[in-house]
Amino acid sequence: MSLRAFGFAVVLSAVNQLCGLSIGVAEVPPDQARAILEAGNRRFLDGKVVAHTWQREKVVKTGVDGQSPSIGVLTCADSRVPVEMIFDMGVGDMFVCRNAGGFDTAEVNATFEYGVAALGVHTILVLGHTKCGAVMATLEGKPLPGNISRLTDALRPGIAKLREDLPQDAKLDAAVEGVVRFQMRVLIESSDLLGAAFREGKLRVIGGVYDVDTGRVAFLDK
Repeated sequence: MSLRAFGFAVVLSAVNQLCGLSIGVAEVPPDQARAILEAGNRRFLDGKVVAHTWQREKVVKTGVDGQSPSIGVLTCADSRVPVEMIFDMGVGDMFVCRNAGGFDTAEVNATFEYGVAALGVHTILVLGHTKCGAVMATLEGKPLPGNISRLTDALRPGIAKLREDLPQDAKLDAAVEGVVRFQMRVLIESSDLLGAAFREGKLRVIGGVYDVDTGRVAFLDK
């Protein structure tokens, strides 16, 4: 076992002892996570969702056995992006962190560390969305009241290399994608635990953009 792998194992064991939990067996195979998300989004688009038909059973199961979500999601707090609904998922399926703009913080990072180390999360989806008000405000660069400027300060690095000659609509779409790609990197670079899991193939990070007009999720290819 490599030093990094040993270190990850020690941290994982410590987290489980601290929380009094055992690592759950992930229900979604790591190499099928994106395909399962895509299939769920197709059911949502086609009006053929099935998750709502068996939620009571999952409430009882997760209440008794605990949670073992396979997929974590970092996304915006926008009310038009109901994560479980757009992927036809339900209780116990997704480990979700949300804030306006969908960006990593120390608390978000720690949450995903817990998800990976203690719950069995093996895939994190960073999901942006079209017409994002937080990204739009970041592009506009106007003074904002209260603590709202903390949002734009956090999002600004993701649009630092944005082309200035793009039309307004295209610029916003490019900015949303830029934020997603930047946050995909930040998640890994800000955490020794997530970084080790990523390098060892125990964690995958994928990106996507949800269209609030159509309900479709477009996954980003590397």
